[in-house]
Amino acid sequence: MSINNKFIVERMYSIILTVGGVIGLIAMTWQATERIHMLKNPSLGLSCNLNPVVDCSGVLDNHLAAVMGFPNAFLGMIFFAVLVTSGLLLLSGGKFTSWYRQFVMGVSTILILFSFWFFGVSLYILGKICIFCVVGWIVSVPMFWYGLLYYLQTANGKIKTRTAAFTTFGLKYHLEMMIMVYLVMLFLFLFRFRDYYFN
Repeated sequence: MSINNKFIVERMYSIILTVGGVIGLIAMTWQATERIHMLKNPSLGLSCNLNPVVDCSGVLDNHLAAVMGFPNAFLGMIFFAVLVTSGLLLLSGGKFTSWYRQFVMGVSTILILFSFWFFGVSLYILGKICIFCVVGWIVSVPMFWYGLLYYLQTANGKIKTRTAAFTTFGLKYHLEMMIMVYLVMLFLFLFRFRDYYFN
């Protein structure tokens, strides 16, 4: 592995985990605060209601914004807190043990799957999005992608050998892969709300 690729896998991942975790944690905490404000003052609009599409009230007032009986933001706060703590561990020179590396990869995977699911829910069921969810979606992509590359590069023999070609491809086109995901999400968003933005 070249020095450049080694930097991407080890150093950049720790930075992305830390920065992305902090941003996501702030967004989810703010969203939880807005949800509490809405429960206390149901007749008042939220500060994050920007237009008919970016409408936090319309999202947070739906039962799908609390699929486990409590606001999804609380779950996001837990996920992002775990990830930012893990990023700080790597930044400080620490190393993940095998089980903890798998744990962090599991958290990142659940986070990205949940993000994609709620992205679809927001577009095609609710017909509205919450700005704080958008922030969570944005940061979850690089946290998962670089986490996957890190996991595969530091995995045990068989996994590392079998995924070597994919890892090499991922390292070479790491930015392009993320941009592609963002462009697809942007296209789906604009196409779904084309009547509002292009009418």
